[in-house]
Amino acid sequence: MNLSRWTAWTPNRETPEAWREWARGAVVNADAGGKAELAPSLKEIPPLLRRRAGLLGRAMLHVLSRPEMVYAGEALIFCSRLGEFSRALTLQQELAREESLSPQLFSMSVHNATGGLFMMAEKANAPLTALSAGAETAAAGLYEAAIQLADGREKIWLVYGEEPLPEAWRALSALPDDHTDYFALLLELTPGEAFVLTTEASGHTNAPASPLDLLRFFLSPEAACLSLSSRGNLSLRRNTACV
Repeated sequence: MNLSRWTAWTPNRETPEAWREWARGAVVNADAGGKAELAPSLKEIPPLLRRRAGLLGRAMLHVLSRPEMVYAGEALIFCSRLGEFSRALTLQQELAREESLSPQLFSMSVHNATGGLFMMAEKANAPLTALSAGAETAAAGLYEAAIQLADGREKIWLVYGEEPLPEAWRALSALPDDHTDYFALLLELTPGEAFVLTTEASGHTNAPASPLDLLRFFLSPEAACLSLSSRGNLSLRRNTACV
C-alpha cells in the first residue's frame, strides 16, 4: 500500500510540522482530561449533526473535514479501542441506578456512530467499517484496509481515535497511559508498494503497536519495519525486509 495523504489532531498538536517534530522524538502530552472545551469547533459540520457528536466524535469528524482531506466517496474504516467510552460509562451508571436509558445516548455510544454522522454530513453512502480490537486495534484497522485494497478498492480512509478515560474509570483501568490521550488521525491509503504487511518473523517482541506508533512509523523515513502484533508476526515494512 501507499500513504497518499494524512492528517492528525490533538488539543496541542495540529500542523504537519508539529507532528513531524513529534515523530522525531517529542512527547504527545495530549491528555484533555475530558474537557469538552478542548474539542474542535466543527464549523464544517451542520449544527444539527455536530451537536450529537461527543468528545471523541468531534475529534474524528475534525480530521475527516479538514480542507486538505477532501472527501470523494472513499470507503471508511473507523477504529477505536474504547470508542465513546464516557457515554458508554454513563449508560452503565444509569443501568446500575435502574434508570431509563436515553435512546439517543445509546445510539451515539456505538463505534459506528461517528461514521454515520459523517456520512449524513456528506450525503454519502460509501462502505463504512467500524473496528475495535483491544490493544491490537491499530493492527486490525491496517489489516482491514489492506484486505479492501487487495479486493479492488482504489482508496481507503482509515481513521483512528481515542478520548481520555473518565476519572471515574481511570483508577480501575489496566490500560497503559497512552490510552488516556485524546487524539484522532486519518490515513488515506491506496494500492502500491511503498509499505507491505508481512507475517515474516521480525525478531521484535514489543507490545502491539498503537495508532500513534503507526503514525510515527509512517512519518519516520529511516524506520524500516514496525511490529504491529506478536500474533502471526504481523509487521509493516517499508520497501525492504524486516531486520
